[in-house]
Amino acid sequence: MAEIAIIGSGSAGALAAWRLRQVLGGEARIAVFEREPQVGGRARHIQFAGELGELGGTLIHTDNRRLVELARDVAVELAERRVSVPAGDGSLLLWDGRAAVFKAPMDGVRLPLALIRRYGPLNLLKLRKLAVAAKSAWNSVYALQDAGRVFERPDDLIAAAGLEPYVKTSLAELAGQHGVKGQLIDQFATGVLRDMYNQTAAVIALAGLVGLAGAGLAGGKLVAAPQGNSTLLAKALAKAGAEVRLGSRVDGIGRRDGKPTVSTPDGESKAFDAVIVAAPLELAGIAVTGPDGPVKTDVGRRFQDVHTTVVAGAVRPSFFGAGAVPGDVLTTDSPAAEFKAFGQTGHSRALGVPIW
Repeated sequence: MAEIAIIGSGSAGALAAWRLRQVLGGEARIAVFEREPQVGGRARHIQFAGELGELGGTLIHTDNRRLVELARDVAVELAERRVSVPAGDGSLLLWDGRAAVFKAPMDGVRLPLALIRRYGPLNLLKLRKLAVAAKSAWNSVYALQDAGRVFERPDDLIAAAGLEPYVKTSLAELAGQHGVKGQLIDQFATGVLRDMYNQTAAVIALAGLVGLAGAGLAGGKLVAAPQGNSTLLAKALAKAGAEVRLGSRVDGIGRRDGKPTVSTPDGESKAFDAVIVAAPLELAGIAVTGPDGPVKTDVGRRFQDVHTTVVAGAVRPSFFGAGAVPGDVLTTDSPAAEFKAFGQTGHSRALGVPIW
């Protein structure tokens, strides 16, 4: 029976365990090492002001076929997340730190019309076509998986899925090549990407277009697990029958007798038939040794910390120069903007105030 180790219990690790069980059936033992005291990675929920609050990976796009399949498999009904007692006026505000750049009702009809009026129908259509094309190429990965295709390197998968045009340039550059005018990118697209990634349109085009698809430019809906998205990942691990080792940090991956080994700071070292690293190696603090010696894990990717502050209370509308508090606030890439994004996430029944 094969023994497989997975390092990390976020969406990548949890779905890897779930898919392995589907593919291998009962012919595998799966151990998941998670250095945090809970599963979920960036998907994490807390109790705040008497209510459930979601931090990190808060929403799932309905085009994410694997997560939708998982939810169906473990009997979790994904639904659009709505605030029970809205405190804002239901608008989307784009804020530069001093004044409103753009404001419109945040619904599926009036927001697109407002975007068309501001940025032009052809401009918005060109960006939407880019987002739809990127989503289509990304979704072809599912067909490759279903056909049993395997790849030696990420570049091979990227080429097979037709994703190369989206990974070799930034969103701003690709949009410019397709005639999308800068203001739509510098304002609206940048506001969305700062909210999602703490990034600007200088982000790689694939990530930027996936983000814009999630913002509604390529169809589909944004949904969530009612009790927190991390519970969906916990159910994936349970369905996989994985042995989950919480608070278990891995500090080394090596080889012994031709098999990969996983080592922990307490001196434990165990050999497995395969090891899946479902965490960014640059941040994991894992020394990797391959057949030819030490493997370089820091390949120069840059990471940022993103801080989420949760507050219960009333908001002063005059801060935004308005008579009412906006429903959601996105920000431009301006030094005057002291936050990336702002919005209501719930309502505290215990305190009788909104949660932001």
